[in-house]
Amino acid sequence: MLRLWLDYEDLTRIRITPGLSPIAQTVFGAQALRGAGPEPVPGPWRARTRTRLTGPSRLLLDLVPPGRLLPDFLTPYTHVPGFESELDAVASTPVRRIRAELERTYGPRPPVSWLSRLAAGDPEAMRALICGLRDFHRVALADLWSGMGAHLSAEAGGHARTMAERGIGGLLGSLHAGIRWAPPVLEIDTLREGDVRLQGRGVQFVLSPFVTEPRVLIAGDDPAAVVVPASRPFGAAGGRDALPQVFGRTRAAVIQVVGAQRELTTGALAARLRISAASASQHATALRGAGLITSERRGKTVHHALTPLGERFLRGSDPGESRG
Repeated sequence: MLRLWLDYEDLTRIRITPGLSPIAQTVFGAQALRGAGPEPVPGPWRARTRTRLTGPSRLLLDLVPPGRLLPDFLTPYTHVPGFESELDAVASTPVRRIRAELERTYGPRPPVSWLSRLAAGDPEAMRALICGLRDFHRVALADLWSGMGAHLSAEAGGHARTMAERGIGGLLGSLHAGIRWAPPVLEIDTLREGDVRLQGRGVQFVLSPFVTEPRVLIAGDDPAAVVVPASRPFGAAGGRDALPQVFGRTRAAVIQVVGAQRELTTGALAARLRISAASASQHATALRGAGLITSERRGKTVHHALTPLGERFLRGSDPGESRG
């Protein structure tokens, strides 16, 4: 068990992250692919990904054995978001840190020779790792990224509402059975053990469909990142996952995000989906015409919310079902 000691400043710096760390999801996805236990992701994703792996992306699998603590340098905290900046952070990791974290994961002798070269600071081995990370993301996640982002953003919105309505204690007590709040300590059943005093660094909660138990990422003076399993496997059949097949990915994401937040302005919707305000407005207009959302102008902003029909689509109910 890991115990995170939170002081007052840490409690003021608790964040529910709606966005994704591309490199963290890539690394957790690779570890999930190697796992033989309960699948956090559906079988079709695993089968499809395995057939598309290339030489570089297969190298990444050597670094992420199931049931082991991952080297922290693989999941860096960066102030500039984006996959390329995260890859740059991995590539610039000091050799001493790489060696120490590989030894913590594997012991003094890594299981394959290229990891020994990586621990020794071989630039070719680091280039192979960066190529593997980039290639695994491309073959396993790139075509799912938009839909996965909408799904996790919607779920993060639900946790944010819990914190707003029930306070920090309500949030921390409802995230996962393996996370318990015993003030001032956050107890987490995870691969790490011991006590960590954050001393004002704060905690960032991140959702992932590729983990079945909480994970904790701690690096230097950066906030602790607690990775929480998504409430249901991403890509499971039925329900919201049928929405992209009916409406297309972006409009399905509009329905999911508006439903999670209950109400969003056009600007906020555009920011969450990373599209232009004009595009967000066009998608909202189309969904309003289909009777799935309502739009109300208040001053200079337009606010969108789901209709009862939109709510039923979001829940995966038959849109033609009777209310009686």
